[in-house]
Amino acid sequence: MYEKREIHRAIGELAYVIARAQAGHELDEKKAFIDIIEKELNFDAWAAESRFEFLDEKVHPSIDHAYNEAMHEFKLYKDHLTPKLKETTLRVVEAVANVYYRSDTQQFIIDRLKNDLKAL
Repeated sequence: MYEKREIHRAIGELAYVIARAQAGHELDEKKAFIDIIEKELNFDAWAAESRFEFLDEKVHPSIDHAYNEAMHEFKLYKDHLTPKLKETTLRVVEAVANVYYRSDTQQFIIDRLKNDLKAL
């Protein structure tokens, strides 16, 4: 299921966005993301983890660019983006944001994500 793997990668990309949105705590949020995603996706966590790692260690995209790329993947595979996967996406992103206090930027991104997911 190529589509599901791409959705999992997009979840990893959104977690990266949230981690980058809070300056100074990216490493702790990265560690928390790995724990969170393994609980949420079990054996499929590797796709999300690899996307987060790739963005964090190699590419370093802006928050806007990474968010837009993730939403592009969701739109591309929206027929496979089940309500359960939408809920998982929000749980993962909110959990990463809650590693420390949730910043205004993180809250803005989460609110935007909720609206964007509803539109799909």
